[in-house]
Amino acid sequence: MTTLSKEERAWVKKVNDLLAKCPSKRLGFYTIGDAYVEIYDRTLEDEINDQMDSGKAGDFCIAVQHVDAALGTLNFPAAVHSTAG
Repeated sequence: MTTLSKEERAWVKKVNDLLAKCPSKRLGFYTIGDAYVEIYDRTLEDEINDQMDSGKAGDFCIAVQHVDAALGTLNFPAAVHSTAG
């Protein structure tokens, strides 16, 4: 089994500590598998879901764009793989 180095563990702890201090419950996050995580406005979840349920947007990321819910991007040093289950 592979393990994190001391420096990697310290970095992961810093990132997690910072994320835990998010100043708002409004911020939501998703990725499509690139080296970034998109930030969107969670207060627009119903509108986003309506876009997908109605067939106006087949994917979550497209629905976010349709309702103008995109807020920004978190950039990572490597791909953030998008998996299910």
